[in-house]
Amino acid sequence: MLPLRRLKSIVQSLFRQDELDRDLDEELLSFLELLTEEKVRAGMSREEARRAARLELGHVGRVKEGVRERRLGAAINTFLQDARYTIRTLGKNTGFAGVAIIILATGIGATTALFSTIDTVQRQSVPFDEPDRLVVVQKTRDGIPRFAVSRLDYFDYRALSESFVELAALADLTLRQTITGGSEPRQIDVAYVTWNLFRTLHVNPVVGRSFLSEEEAQGGAGSVLISHRFWRSEFGGASDAVASTINLDGTPLVVVGVMPSGFRFMFDADVWRLIDRDGPFDRTRDSHSHLVVGRLKPGIGIEEAQGEADAIASGLERQYPVTNEAKGLWLTDLAGFIVQDVRPRLVLLMAITVLVLLIACANVAGLLLARGQQRLSELVLRSALGASRMRLIRQLVTESLVLTVVAGLLGIGLAYVLQGVLVQLFPTDLHIDRPTTNSTALLFAFTVSVATGLVVGVVPALRSTSVHAAQHLRSSRLTTTGVRSSRLHSGLVAAQVATSITLLIGSGLLIRSLMQLSSVELGFDPDNLLTGRIQIQATEYPTPHESGQFFTSLLEDVEALPSVVSAAMITNVPILDPWRDWGIEPADEPELAGSTAMARWVTAGYFRTMGIPILSGRDILQSDDAASAAVVLLSEKVARAMFRGANPVGRMVRIGVGIGGDDSKHHLVIGVVADARVNTLRGEPDPAMYMSSAQAGLRDMGVVVRASGDPAMIVKSIDGLLRRRDRSSVFAEPASMASIVSQQLAEFQLVILSLVLASAVAVALTAVGLYGVLTFHVTQRMNEIGIRLAVGASSSDVVTMIVMKGCGLVGIGLVAGLFGALPATLLIRHLLFEIRPLDPVSYAAAVGVLALVAALISFMPAWRATQVDVVDVLRRE
Repeated sequence: MLPLRRLKSIVQSLFRQDELDRDLDEELLSFLELLTEEKVRAGMSREEARRAARLELGHVGRVKEGVRERRLGAAINTFLQDARYTIRTLGKNTGFAGVAIIILATGIGATTALFSTIDTVQRQSVPFDEPDRLVVVQKTRDGIPRFAVSRLDYFDYRALSESFVELAALADLTLRQTITGGSEPRQIDVAYVTWNLFRTLHVNPVVGRSFLSEEEAQGGAGSVLISHRFWRSEFGGASDAVASTINLDGTPLVVVGVMPSGFRFMFDADVWRLIDRDGPFDRTRDSHSHLVVGRLKPGIGIEEAQGEADAIASGLERQYPVTNEAKGLWLTDLAGFIVQDVRPRLVLLMAITVLVLLIACANVAGLLLARGQQRLSELVLRSALGASRMRLIRQLVTESLVLTVVAGLLGIGLAYVLQGVLVQLFPTDLHIDRPTTNSTALLFAFTVSVATGLVVGVVPALRSTSVHAAQHLRSSRLTTTGVRSSRLHSGLVAAQVATSITLLIGSGLLIRSLMQLSSVELGFDPDNLLTGRIQIQATEYPTPHESGQFFTSLLEDVEALPSVVSAAMITNVPILDPWRDWGIEPADEPELAGSTAMARWVTAGYFRTMGIPILSGRDILQSDDAASAAVVLLSEKVARAMFRGANPVGRMVRIGVGIGGDDSKHHLVIGVVADARVNTLRGEPDPAMYMSSAQAGLRDMGVVVRASGDPAMIVKSIDGLLRRRDRSSVFAEPASMASIVSQQLAEFQLVILSLVLASAVAVALTAVGLYGVLTFHVTQRMNEIGIRLAVGASSSDVVTMIVMKGCGLVGIGLVAGLFGALPATLLIRHLLFEIRPLDPVSYAAAVGVLALVAALISFMPAWRATQVDVVDVLRRE
């Protein structure tokens, strides 16, 4: 009979102990085996015994399901009852409910906005089939990734590698080329790719076909693919666009296909042209300008592919020791590569958002603590009438859940507003669309709301229900409980202050960095300076002399305009067109170390136009053309690094690989110019060397024009001059240098704005929390304050007492926050410019702001305390 007694015990436990429900299945299985063994001993076969045992246990399963259903129904009914009671209660206290909902909506909305933005970044950054198998391949030198790969190295890797289904390449920048043949010439973005790039990405044209391998072998075969946008604008979306001919820089090319709408990879492009073994870039192995992307074979991991790449790199180093020494490849997943510039910002935003949400939770928890003290009599009465403590806790937690769910709904609306701001914090070349509030974001908002409700509700509920009915009648116990709640409330405020001071210090550091960056010495004068680009056709100006003559005569006409002070040309406009670093070394003293400098080709008068001082030697002259000796001016940093302070004027230097793949050439140093920032505003001025554009036969040049007034007023005049000289050329991308510099600061300004807004929200929430705790403190001590006033204390004494209470709370939080600020500022250390993380001005300003807020907020409840009715207090006592 032992099995039957155990069965009875199990069934009874269903009605007696909730925690045994999860163990029921194991108990029933154990009982099934015991019952089966008993029937086997009675003479049944094991199969018959097991069948009979299962029949006897069937009704137990039905009892189990019934009990579960009844429990679930009872739980739902209880929750609905609590929710209805909560709505009625909060409806009578709309002020409390409104403040709590707004505070929580702020935290939940910011968190949801960040989540949906991160989700969008992850989804849109790699919108290709099987993205986990796509990897980016970068060159390494001495183990350090250097981005671009040599074209010749790429073709060797493609031939030797067995880890990839496809290994493709594209030039690491787009070229601006002029399309002619229409009503007006215009410049478009052209990307150069290998024939298999679109096969690697699993993207097919929507009209026509993709490139063929034999076209790569034929040097491109004059074939191009066009973007969907270009197809619409140039051909009106006609299907006969395929097989049509377009003229790019005077070269006729046949359109073979149209890419899907919205397609882009790494760069925006209107037209894609082919890269082949003969060009058009990197004709030597020590020149690197290709980004390589591969699709791994099924079952091949990135570590295995990396091992193969290392082996191939070792072989190439042995085969080409001069160009491939210490050179290898580094493989990384495509998604991580694309968002690598965004990730630090996402981490920063995530940290800020979590801090704001924690402050909001602490604030509402403090409000609930104060509300619990006000409702103490109600809770004690309900307890005396038979409500268990668990029942009261469930009611109070339900109230916090209702508050946070409503706040979550409002937070979704706030998240939609914030999403547009967050996208602006990303680099413009990432091209992330506005995040959408999809089902995933909605589920996240609901989960955060419920979790927040539990976080802010449980502790106040436990604290508010910790007093028994009999103890409530004893005033000393009530006072002790109030003190304990006050201490917890005060601790929450101190934590908010600590978090706020951290955010304020971060804001101060970034604002100080922006001030430093805005006032940085550029090395040139950006005021009243116009920039743009001009490209002429090789077929119209086939020799360096002809192209040089065109640019020289054009500049003479531009300088003749009434409001133009001077004009010049350069291959890479400062800040706008960065990098192009080439090697340079002394030609006559091999013992002197070489250097790397930004290679720039300029026309005569460039330094005068830019306002860059020539420190020694002379400027480039118009006579420095293709028929004369090659000349170069060095920036002060290059001259100092190579010649150790000696005057380099008159010395010979050897400059890396020439334009178009020429061998390295000797140049005569004719001058030294002051350092200037040619790449970016951050960091030190860039080492640079300036050569004569007339000696290189260039046909694509940037223009810099110094005007006496607003440079925008001369754009049409310059465009008109150019059109009269050459109808196939266009003055493209006109912009003031001041706007280019401002654009460099724009993304940094948005990061600062986000942190400043978060800091403002944090300080506002902290102020609300401080006001709440002081109001609660005054309410608890109202009788004491009245008695103090009755026995002769002045109003100023009462105000001082309460203000000191507020300042004490803030002081505790400030000390904790200052200690925690240093590790927190490590998140923004990479954003700082010429400012140390321990900048005393930023710390002092943050402390001053919070101290002022604390003083103002503390005064309000202190002043209200002095308005207490002394007679009423004495009558109550």
